[in-house]
Amino acid sequence: MNKVNTVIIPIAGMGTRFLPITKTISKEMLNILDKPLIDYAVAEAKEAGINNFIFVTNKNNIFPKNYFSQNKVLEIFLKNNKKEKLVKKINKLNIKSNNITIIEQKKPSGLGNAILKAEKLLKGKDFCVILPDDLILGKNCTSELIKVYNKNKNSVIGAMTVNKKEVKKYGIIDYFRGQGRALRVRGLVEKPDIENAPSNLAIVGRYILSNDIFQCLKKIKKGSGNEYQLTDAISLSNKTQETWCYKFSGKRYDCGSKLGYLNAQIAAGLIDKDIKKEVKNIIKNWEKSLWN
Repeated sequence: MNKVNTVIIPIAGMGTRFLPITKTISKEMLNILDKPLIDYAVAEAKEAGINNFIFVTNKNNIFPKNYFSQNKVLEIFLKNNKKEKLVKKINKLNIKSNNITIIEQKKPSGLGNAILKAEKLLKGKDFCVILPDDLILGKNCTSELIKVYNKNKNSVIGAMTVNKKEVKKYGIIDYFRGQGRALRVRGLVEKPDIENAPSNLAIVGRYILSNDIFQCLKKIKKGSGNEYQLTDAISLSNKTQETWCYKFSGKRYDCGSKLGYLNAQIAAGLIDKDIKKEVKNIIKNWEKSLWN
């Protein structure tokens, strides 16, 4: 039976790279087609067997709780207009009130600090972390990580290879050579220079973490960006117990950047069975107009 049944979803950031839209709406509510980023994160967790949700947010962000709560007025309107399919669609979003917890992070202090705030709610259990900015389409990444966790009973990090010129943007994994997608971690470096990077295998926003990580989070000091980095805590934990990484098979889109967000919109459109033909035609017409 899956022992990991709680996910922490940190959403306390101010979304400055997407101003001015994030002046009025939090960045995890930015849409990819007809669903916000946070919907994709929660759907991934639910499909992986997760049923408890902890959102770490700032005091002004009420969107997650509202979005995943029942909207009776909207349901009545849809039913009166004989739109039962839409009623079912929005009801799939609902999370029972006793399965959702909102924690306030008073000021952005790094991912490590956000995770630490959830310690008491975990009650000694291992858990999952999903960063909504990292949209992963295709095979369920969290399910893949849980399979590795169930086999090795240790923390597992989602990983992907990146261009060597981009290693300074990521936490980078030094790993023991092996075969297959699951690799044992030797060490971690947060945003290294190209010449100091141990590899081009980058950490992506998916984690299955042993509860022992909280002891390490309490010991680390501020690191890259003058914030408490989860990467530093995992590095400390790795000194006393094994950590694994898994090169997930889906496709990741960095929705924390405008270019990555645009790329995700196109990719989602090419997957959506209702509009993919039209999206392909739009792309073809663009190509023709660019070269004529």
